[in-house]
Amino acid sequence: MKTEVIPFREFMNGDYKKSVDQTTKILTATLPALVLITPKLAFAATADATFGNVHKAIMNAFDAGVVLVIIFAGASWGFGHRTKAIEILIGVSCGYILARHAVDIRNFLQGI
Repeated sequence: MKTEVIPFREFMNGDYKKSVDQTTKILTATLPALVLITPKLAFAATADATFGNVHKAIMNAFDAGVVLVIIFAGASWGFGHRTKAIEILIGVSCGYILARHAVDIRNFLQGI
């Protein structure tokens, strides 16, 4: 079980119960930007569009999202939340590598 330290004033006011999940904060901050910069090809995939074109368009949007999360981590670091920023950077880096190499991983597993 993980122990969490709560500031006394927040405990007395009941504010500690109102914390918003970090993932929710990140998604609400980056989702509007992702919708604006996602190429139309990803949404308008016709019968002529191949998996490669759609995958490329989705990965371009994912790249933009990764950049926004890295900017958020840098801002967190700047405001003194160094450990949380490092945790976010490691998570986004691992996720980015997995997403970029998803097709390679699939092809490797098919070959087994």
